[in-house]
Amino acid sequence: MRRYYFRVDGGNIHSVATGHITRCLKLADYISEKEPAEIFFLMRRHKEGINLVKNKYIVIGLEVDRNIESEIEYIKDTIRQDSYFICDIRNINTVYVKEIKQKCHTFVLFDDLKIKDVGSDILINPTPFCYSDYDECDYPDTKLLLGERFFFVSQYLTSKSYQRNFDKDNLMIMASFGGADPCNISEYFVEHVVPQLSSHNVSIVLGPAYEKKAELLKKYGSISQLTFYTDLSSLDDLLLQNDIAFVCGGDTCIEACASGIATFIISSIDYEKKIGKMLEERKMVLFVTDIEDIRAHRHNDGYLDILSKDTYLLRNLSANGMSLVDGRGLERTYKILRNRE
Repeated sequence: MRRYYFRVDGGNIHSVATGHITRCLKLADYISEKEPAEIFFLMRRHKEGINLVKNKYIVIGLEVDRNIESEIEYIKDTIRQDSYFICDIRNINTVYVKEIKQKCHTFVLFDDLKIKDVGSDILINPTPFCYSDYDECDYPDTKLLLGERFFFVSQYLTSKSYQRNFDKDNLMIMASFGGADPCNISEYFVEHVVPQLSSHNVSIVLGPAYEKKAELLKKYGSISQLTFYTDLSSLDDLLLQNDIAFVCGGDTCIEACASGIATFIISSIDYEKKIGKMLEERKMVLFVTDIEDIRAHRHNDGYLDILSKDTYLLRNLSANGMSLVDGRGLERTYKILRNRE
């Protein structure tokens, strides 16, 4: 029986949040469906992140302030020889990979930020269209899994996707700004955007690690126009039920495109802004604003006119977005893992 260790962190942490945990869980679940496997998660003790995992898989807790040298030694003493080590944390260096590779069969590294070659056996960067940024010669001993073909989205979502019809007065609009939303975009959206959507039904998803959940529900929960969701394990059904999605530029943005919903981006970090702008150039999303522009009052609300005046643009966003991913990223990744035996 193969053993898999996932090294990942998450919680109410700016620029990290819970997206890394979510994609590791998707891969862990897929592995569990395909084979009898022993699966463990090595995680720093951020309770919001651990709470997402502990009811499904064994969590091995790491002190939040453990330094990298101490972590390397602990992991080498903990993992079983010839296991699969799947790493989804930032600031990984060559020493980290080299030392842990002495114990594991295969070292898999998720890398959204295009770090230099650190010697992993497999490197996964599922950022759409990122393959043009890599030079195979710079990664001579690493199998590169690049771009939207390796993005993890459920086949259920892509199989049910459809182009939306926007020729109606009342649109179904949803907003989801991540499992933690450390920039608190949710409150900004409810306070400043929702009042301008008075003719539409609006659903707000508050993630499991969002700290202001109780406060927001108390303050706005009685508004009849709004429906709040606080315990969703997957956004798939909500994405399929709505016409418009306001999201950040992370994984939820790609899932939204895959569903056929017209996707509007409010980014919280530079990485999300780059993704949003890049997809906007391909007419797959509409980039609205960035959190820094919101804080500096540099944005405007002209994009809201599109909801009632530009159904052609909305239909194109819906149709073009569906072409982004095909739902087979997990399948491709798993096959490559198995081929390394």
